[in-house]
Amino acid sequence: MSPVHELSIMQSIFDIVIDNAAKHRLRTITKINIVAGEISGVEPAALDFAFDYFAQGSLAEGAEFTVTQVPVTGRCIRCGELLKGIVNLNCQCKEGPEYEMLTGNELYVNTVTGEREE
Repeated sequence: MSPVHELSIMQSIFDIVIDNAAKHRLRTITKINIVAGEISGVEPAALDFAFDYFAQGSLAEGAEFTVTQVPVTGRCIRCGELLKGIVNLNCQCKEGPEYEMLTGNELYVNTVTGEREE
């Protein structure tokens, strides 16, 4: 992915974070954690760079930013076997590569921590 992709994603993340900070009357944001699936299409290092850019001069300046990566898991729709990892989405029942994606594609703001206005 290009850095522009992550900048666009971070803009959306910041819109969510700042909106929720206002709703909860936060005067500063100290930590932000997002969850990104292994195949969500984002690069954590590029998100870190984008975070630093957007955090400047905002409530989140100086905040800790973390990305929790979620591995790919799926379930064979024929036999129900749990499949783990991108390369392991073929079931042992050999009935074909038909599976239900369970995790690995998500991308969302998980937690925002900050200090409230008094």
